[in-house]
Amino acid sequence: MGILLSKVRIRNYRSIESLSLELGPSNILVGQNNTGKTNFLKALNLAVSGITDISEDDIFVGHCERLTPAKTATIDIMLQPADECGKVFMEFSEFWNSVFTDSWISTSADGNFVGIRTEIKYDTIKESYGLSRRCIRQWKDSIADATVEPKATYFNEDMRTYLQSFYMDANRDIVQDLRNRKSYFGRVTSNYDLDQEIIDEIEEHLNAANVKIIGSIPSLQQTKEHIAVIGQTIGSRSSKVEIEPLARKLSDLNKGMDIIMQDSNAASFPISQHGHGTRSWISFLTLSAFVDNQNQKLKEGECEQFILLTMEEPEAHLHPQAQRRLFEQISSFQGQKVISTHSPSIVAQSTLTHTIYFSKREGKTMAIRYKSDDSQRDAGSLFRQVINTRADLLFASAVILCEGITEESALPIYFTKYFGCAPYSLGVSIIKVDGKYNYKPFLSLLAHFDIPWFILSDGETETINAVNSALKQVFTKDDHTTYDNIFFIDNGDDYEKHLIRSGYSEIMIKAICEYEGNDNFFDNYISSMDGQNRNKNVVRNYNHPEGRTEALIDVCHEHKTDYAIPIARRISEQENGEKRFPPIIKTLLSALANEIGAEKASFIEDKK
Repeated sequence: MGILLSKVRIRNYRSIESLSLELGPSNILVGQNNTGKTNFLKALNLAVSGITDISEDDIFVGHCERLTPAKTATIDIMLQPADECGKVFMEFSEFWNSVFTDSWISTSADGNFVGIRTEIKYDTIKESYGLSRRCIRQWKDSIADATVEPKATYFNEDMRTYLQSFYMDANRDIVQDLRNRKSYFGRVTSNYDLDQEIIDEIEEHLNAANVKIIGSIPSLQQTKEHIAVIGQTIGSRSSKVEIEPLARKLSDLNKGMDIIMQDSNAASFPISQHGHGTRSWISFLTLSAFVDNQNQKLKEGECEQFILLTMEEPEAHLHPQAQRRLFEQISSFQGQKVISTHSPSIVAQSTLTHTIYFSKREGKTMAIRYKSDDSQRDAGSLFRQVINTRADLLFASAVILCEGITEESALPIYFTKYFGCAPYSLGVSIIKVDGKYNYKPFLSLLAHFDIPWFILSDGETETINAVNSALKQVFTKDDHTTYDNIFFIDNGDDYEKHLIRSGYSEIMIKAICEYEGNDNFFDNYISSMDGQNRNKNVVRNYNHPEGRTEALIDVCHEHKTDYAIPIARRISEQENGEKRFPPIIKTLLSALANEIGAEKASFIEDKK
């Protein structure tokens, strides 16, 4: 039986003013950039490892607030006995009881736990910020209510040995690790257990190899003779300066090590000449090797170890297939994992219940863990329809949901004209739900993570009823008229009929003819299709006052995927600024601008 870091509370650390979360064996942090994911990872690492690289920059400072020495940052963590699946037990194993002792073990109604409060506070004597730890005796509901030992409590030697935290930032690079003996690569390659007789024999061969290399290469021998005089000048008469082509001691071998990769029959190249993605990946694998090596030794000594891996953006510089392979390796890593990512591929490969969504409101980090209260069928629908296909919405500042391909194709054209940039530039995702009855899984996920959302929908009665049904299942309000972020097209129209009713018929016809490369395409369509069956029971009749309009509706419906973009582009490029956006589109984009705080392009209202 192992242990689990099951709960964390943070107050006044970096961008986090107040945050409380439950953690599992695997945790995936998602959300936009600059929302505080890295700060959360560093807080966890700090609480377990006790790193001392801290300063006033680690203290949260609110808008217009002046930092005073009295302000303290606090990180509370709870460790509980648990198995690999995260199932919590009442009591620690005999091993962990001996590690924590009564100095740290506390008891609650849920069983034994170890509560550790880490504080960053200003030391008036040292005139700098320092770190202190105290034992939490009663966890309670908040940092303010917790019962904490009044004096600092120090980790004993066993806790420092068996509680390990490894933080890997997005800049990890095996090339840097190769020359750093304190890196995971350096530590694992310097970690050998050999008899002294074997060590002496190996080092004797290394010395002999050095002598032979220098003696065989005249330029090295000459260089050695020239630089040797410095030893007599700045040292004693017996001082020597040597050239070492190879490390002479076994403990220094890592200094000369390199990693070589070869593709098929191509030439071999050192890892420094490969891309950063490959180098980053290998850096993680060396950590994994280091942990495996440690665990093997601990098992031989009948000991256990708690490993916490906090890792930023494992997908950095890797293509999607490589991302998936790396995530498989991370998933099999022996320890608790808290990983931040911006990769939809990794999110889709994970489990929804592992997901923690980060956002920032008024400069403060917020976080929500997904908790499923749906049936298994609904949970599967969420994963299949949303996460497995459109996981990018978890990284959006706002999401616009629409029923079909026409709106999904046309909206980015209007959006770009309205804001002067593409939707992704403002973090907005435009997503088709593939049918009027498919809104629920998207709304459920967006509501759970409090991601701003909008609906643009056709106005048919059946569609309105379907949306109201989804609203009723997800929210308490089931009447779309009470929402200011749902936009149904008036008069029961669909998108194409709305354009026609708004006076865009001739522009639509021009766009269609231009797309088809034939100025007479629409007239030819009317001639060829008039009198033909529209479906089994209806014959087309375009020979009446509204026939041309009916033909335009028909041709648009029959070629939705072809005509949506050229029609939207033609409309948005009109000289009259007020006519560049159909009414329903302009109303939607105006509401979106207010939600995300974006400004529309200055020329939109111009009339020319």
